[in-house]
Amino acid sequence: MKFRFSDFFSDVTNFVKGGRVLGVDIGTSSIKLVELSRRADRFRLLNYGILETKDYLEHPNLALQGDSLKLDEKKTSELLRLLVRQTGVKSTTALVSIPSYSSFVTVLDMPLLSLGETEKAVLFQARQFIPLEPSEVTLDWSKVDETVNERGQRFQKILLIGIPNEIVEVYKRTLKVAGLRTVALELESIALARALLHADPRPTMIVDIGGIATNVVVVEGGVMKYSGQTNHAGLYLTRALEESLGVSMSRAEELKKRSGLLGKGSELELSTLLLSFLDVIIEEAQRLKSIFEERYSKKVQKLILTGGGANLQGVEKYMGEQIGFPISPSQVFLDIEYDPRLGAIERGLGNELAVAVGVARRYFM
Repeated sequence: MKFRFSDFFSDVTNFVKGGRVLGVDIGTSSIKLVELSRRADRFRLLNYGILETKDYLEHPNLALQGDSLKLDEKKTSELLRLLVRQTGVKSTTALVSIPSYSSFVTVLDMPLLSLGETEKAVLFQARQFIPLEPSEVTLDWSKVDETVNERGQRFQKILLIGIPNEIVEVYKRTLKVAGLRTVALELESIALARALLHADPRPTMIVDIGGIATNVVVVEGGVMKYSGQTNHAGLYLTRALEESLGVSMSRAEELKKRSGLLGKGSELELSTLLLSFLDVIIEEAQRLKSIFEERYSKKVQKLILTGGGANLQGVEKYMGEQIGFPISPSQVFLDIEYDPRLGAIERGLGNELAVAVGVARRYFM
């Protein structure tokens, strides 16, 4: 098992601080790619691309990856190679995100110990949370909080992340076949925090509505403090609409994107279904918010909505009203320069490119 945070899933120990790099985000039905550079303290978006396949809507077995945690290596590498060619990106150095549902994430409470003692304690407790043999998983951990109780005893909270080695190798092989050199892999929740928070130290909740899972993460000072997920996500909603409205999956997807929560008349039933769907996500977000605030004795002060589901019409207003404070905008490109001809901002792609941007930024840390 690997324990040191500094080389987590990385094939290199010191990243070059200049040049350009690719951030890759492989989802259920799409691949997102960004090419990023940094000069001094300025980031620049050089290129980006999104390749979507709708085959999975009618044939779930054709998804690039599904809730079985299996990535279709052959199909994904072919599509990624096509995307690289069509976008004309120049770099072949890549960092890729790992979906949260392919990992094991938990927070451990333990007394404040030395580094060596903490490593031993983490290894011991990991066996209770991760149903894999030690040789089958790569672990990463980091201290995310330290407290002193009324007796003067010191305690620490450890964020533990485990990724099956098989998953790591599948991603590396997929990118290699596509002609890319993988220098690091990173959990998508961590990449999102880097892309969205911009050094904001306040406790912030990020709700990422993806294709087959919605991830809810609480971040403070750039550090992920708590996370959870639900399978109420984009594909789940599309299937519910298909069954309720008696339409094809493709038609259900089209209606979902067009009307969102604002449907009227004949589309009112669609909006009602969307509200029920969002209520489950809101319930999970409120549950994690309560757990975080109880465990850390701090209040969540900000909420950011991202992922493809964040683009549904009316979703930000409804979630803000239900949770109790307004949704903060997802400003992925706040500190990134770009050629206006790329059109990434104007097309509203920040929510979709957030993970790819966040994982690419890691290269320059």
